[in-house]
Amino acid sequence: SFHDLERTPPLDEMKEIVQRQLKAGADICKMVTTAQGFEDNLTVLQLISEFPGVRLVSFAMGALGSMSRVLCPLVGGDFTYASIEKGKESAQGQITVRDLLKIYEMVGE
Repeated sequence: SFHDLERTPPLDEMKEIVQRQLKAGADICKMVTTAQGFEDNLTVLQLISEFPGVRLVSFAMGALGSMSRVLCPLVGGDFTYASIEKGKESAQGQITVRDLLKIYEMVGE
């Protein structure tokens, strides 16, 4: 797994990191970055579409990255992370399981 606690690297850099994870024998690749702006959500989600057939989790942390946490499984990511309850988050931008399930119910997932 890869975590960047400061930024979201460019797409090409993230693709190289995923390639290294695959070469190392990863069953599931994980790319977690820190969103500095809305566009970072699009970048981490686009990474998923760059690796069809690969088990991959890719989202951004932070308040600005919450959207990518919700959308990750909807665009082909294996799963996302959620907090059991408010106040128990393990990373900034994590939403609760309850809220995540409400959103997925609304979109028919």
